[in-house]
Amino acid sequence: MSFDSQYFWVVLCKNHKFHKRENLFFEHKIPLVETDAFQPPPALNGGLNVRCDDCGHEYTYKAKDLLRAELELPASFTPHPLFV
Repeated sequence: MSFDSQYFWVVLCKNHKFHKRENLFFEHKIPLVETDAFQPPPALNGGLNVRCDDCGHEYTYKAKDLLRAELELPASFTPHPLFV
């Protein structure tokens, strides 16, 4: 069993029209900050503004929109300023 997986808190981009053109069954995940498999979600007060690294649109997300995902570290990844 390998424990080399990298987990990130992510949100799904709300610009479905742009991302569905590439793959109808794919939702673009925007990584926010690295985490582990057990850490609880970060506490958010109010909304979280996130700009998509692919389409460039910015949307507001709530705490319920945060998901944990196992991803490969993107080459240009920088943590969201709220989590630095």
